[in-house]
Amino acid sequence: MSQSTDAPQVPKRQRTRRVALRDGTETKEKRLRLTQKAIVSAAAELFARNGFGATSLDDIAAVLKVTKAALYYHVKNKEEILRLIYLSVLNVAEEPLRQIVESDLDPEEKLRRAVEHHIMVSADRSPAVTVFYHEQPHLTGPFSKEITIRQKDYEHYFERIIEEGQATAVFLSEVDPKIATFGILGMCHWLSQWYHPSGHYSPAQIATMFTAILEHGLLRSKE
Repeated sequence: MSQSTDAPQVPKRQRTRRVALRDGTETKEKRLRLTQKAIVSAAAELFARNGFGATSLDDIAAVLKVTKAALYYHVKNKEEILRLIYLSVLNVAEEPLRQIVESDLDPEEKLRRAVEHHIMVSADRSPAVTVFYHEQPHLTGPFSKEITIRQKDYEHYFERIIEEGQATAVFLSEVDPKIATFGILGMCHWLSQWYHPSGHYSPAQIATMFTAILEHGLLRSKE
């Protein structure tokens, strides 16, 4: 009788265990490589495109090519991801603006730099900024109040610049600083709806044009 040349058979249970261990290791490695920053970035894209309510954790996991369990390793739920998106915008927007407002620059230059800063943040974080201005109703509890307070503080920085310019006769005194702030920020906010990095103008160029509109309007001088 001839001898078999087949390789030794590994028991099915042992093969299954090896596959399970290998898969478990791969899942763990992916989970460790995954970061909150990556989750926030992917979720911001989905929330901006589809809306917070229409996006599930499964959708976010699919984009990141991980399991939903891997997401839970970093975040508690979808609401926490939304919270992190809001913080990702505020944490880069607030401090530089405060420094501009409290600097020794003249009001005109402060306004120019404040607008440029706001536009740069909006362009650099376009999906997150879109989420920021559309999904606030989904924030609940103390964090919702915190965001409202921080938003008002941010707006107040622009009001301070305008008030300073009015006090030194640089800006028109008959314009309500709060209304002017709403107009400025409204113009800047819309950037997140149409700006694309491959477009004709850079964020800095757009900021220059926006500032020119604010300072001089669109009408040519009649002098």
